[in-house]
Amino acid sequence: MKIVIHRGTHQIGGCATEFAIDDERILIDCGANLPGTDEKSVISDEALCEKLFESNSDKIKAVLYTHYHGDHCGLRNKVPLDTRQFIGKIAKNIMYIVATYIDRDNLNRIRDIRIYRSNLPVRIDSDKFEIIPFYTDHSALDAYMFLIKAEGKTILFTGDFREHGIVGENDRFRRVVKKYVPQNIDLLITEGTMISRQDEVKVNKIRTEEELGKRAAEIFVEHKYNYVLVSSTNLDSIMEFYHNTPANKKFVCDYYQAKLIATAMSGMNKRGNYPLYQGSKNHPEIYILDYTEDRADTLSKLMQGMKIPVKWLAANEFDWKDEEFVMLVRKNSYPENGPNCFERIRDSLPKEDSYIVYSMWIGYLSEDKEDKAIRAFIDGYSWESLHTSGHAYVETIADLIKLVNPKKIIPMHSENPEEFCNIPILEKYRERIQIMEDGVELDI
Repeated sequence: MKIVIHRGTHQIGGCATEFAIDDERILIDCGANLPGTDEKSVISDEALCEKLFESNSDKIKAVLYTHYHGDHCGLRNKVPLDTRQFIGKIAKNIMYIVATYIDRDNLNRIRDIRIYRSNLPVRIDSDKFEIIPFYTDHSALDAYMFLIKAEGKTILFTGDFREHGIVGENDRFRRVVKKYVPQNIDLLITEGTMISRQDEVKVNKIRTEEELGKRAAEIFVEHKYNYVLVSSTNLDSIMEFYHNTPANKKFVCDYYQAKLIATAMSGMNKRGNYPLYQGSKNHPEIYILDYTEDRADTLSKLMQGMKIPVKWLAANEFDWKDEEFVMLVRKNSYPENGPNCFERIRDSLPKEDSYIVYSMWIGYLSEDKEDKAIRAFIDGYSWESLHTSGHAYVETIADLIKLVNPKKIIPMHSENPEEFCNIPILEKYRERIQIMEDGVELDI
């Protein structure tokens, strides 16, 4: 079996990893480079697609996505039409909702993506590979690791993962790994995002989603108008903000965000015991900025089957000065069109009563990777960074290695994988760690 990490050995995002036996090729993830990085990447998106789908006479049999983040599935529309693509069910539904706003021309491609199910082999009609996904914790809901069995070898491909979110609570990460992954596997291919971001961890007092929720509750009590700048698909954090909204304040979002919340809660309600997604008698109503009766009906249909569905109400006619609220907001990606709906509300209210919770990667505010739209939303207002990583801390990676005891370890999804060998907690595995380069074949 040959393994090629086509992209991702020395960068975060843009991931694509191939597994091949003879003429049978399987691809895990087909991600786009992060915005603004394509020209700097070792291989561009266009060149990667040409290499994967045009320059090899043996076509790729299937593409399996670990989750819905664009740096892992952003090139899905470039995959040949006759190549089957697979993802988790909730992830597909979320991907579709997002695409209705930013990629409407390719909705049929998403409809055609097939579903795999946790703990069951993916139906790729292969007599050479057995690939079993199992559910894991990540900032993208419905993310998966893959256990790959082929030619007598066993490989664990982690994708992006962590254990400090809602899915990872109650020691679920270790219990799942112990149940589904054998010890002494031949190879572990693990993400290492936080290896190159350890300084951020040291200064961030918030390490888990539960801690994020507790601090959010304190902030929301202190301020009249609370704006939460968070990725719309970071649903663990959104659930924490939602359930920690004080009883005297309204929880507000737009219809797009409401659809994502409804899809997530409905899907997770069927998944298992995840109380924050299942709701309760005490969970607050959700007020929608662009409310219509038809949209409320759609949201209710999305939540069919929930014992305690969310109540959707209109925020259209609010006199915002008289309200107290927690509002999910987004940056203005098209400032040439004037203020977006969130900015119009924010600008109409007193600054001294307004507070912004910034719940995104702090790097977007740094000089070298600054997102000007995010900076524009924050500047001039009081704000606090309240964010926890979507990726595994070093201690979690070390625990995973201890649990599965791999013969060889390959780090990826890291800007500095060499640092794996220098971290004290990982030092005893130094001889097993192999640093790869993009495009280089590994025989196993």
